[in-house]
Amino acid sequence: MLSEKSYEALANLLKSNPEVEEIIQSIISDNKKFNSILVHELRNPLSLLKGTIQYIEYKHPETKEFKYWNQLQDLVNDMEQLMADASLLNTCNIINKENTDLIALVNNIVSTFMPQAISQEISLSLSVDPECKGYFSNYNCDPKRLKQVLSNLVKNAFEATKPGDYIRIKLAYLENGSSIPKLSLQVSNNGLPIPDDEIETIFTPFVTYKKDGTGVGLAIVKKIVDLHYGSIQVTSNDKETSFTILLPL
Repeated sequence: MLSEKSYEALANLLKSNPEVEEIIQSIISDNKKFNSILVHELRNPLSLLKGTIQYIEYKHPETKEFKYWNQLQDLVNDMEQLMADASLLNTCNIINKENTDLIALVNNIVSTFMPQAISQEISLSLSVDPECKGYFSNYNCDPKRLKQVLSNLVKNAFEATKPGDYIRIKLAYLENGSSIPKLSLQVSNNGLPIPDDEIETIFTPFVTYKKDGTGVGLAIVKKIVDLHYGSIQVTSNDKETSFTILLPL
């Protein structure tokens, strides 16, 4: 994966050469097609394998008593889930940008989750830096994908909090003389912290620390942010956990 500095350099390149983005999107599109073909070709023999296992079990019921028979079926089911997750990741390779009111978008997300916050007695709030309203009200991005990103982060925050805790969303404008200005979208909560050893791999596809997790949700979040030439950072301690998205202007 590219570093934050690499994405900054890429964002600067796109700013001075807008046609470069068309080339990048073309490369991504070709990669998506290749991945789709690969997943499709792997599904065919997997379906045959699953059908063969079912046929053997039907013809020879005694196989159910074999020591590793159920384990064989579980392995096939795991492979099917991996294929589904790979397809899900592949669908996030292309974004469709348009001028978007991100403040309205985030307000909509807050309204959607507010009934859950009230029922679980969790304080859900949004704060917008007055200086950044002009930038957020007309930002060129894929609104559906960014809504997917923020909704995923808020959903995860609910899973980490308990009655009496808070979830805070903050929108701000960051300006640093040594780099291009950025928009900051931060989702914080004071629930259970993330262990340090988990943070290192939290965005890695198919790596999960949840009991029923698939390791795809945060991987998709990272991919969508990357496609916007932004970065995402996470900090966590006993007081607060924060996911901060930085998008270039």
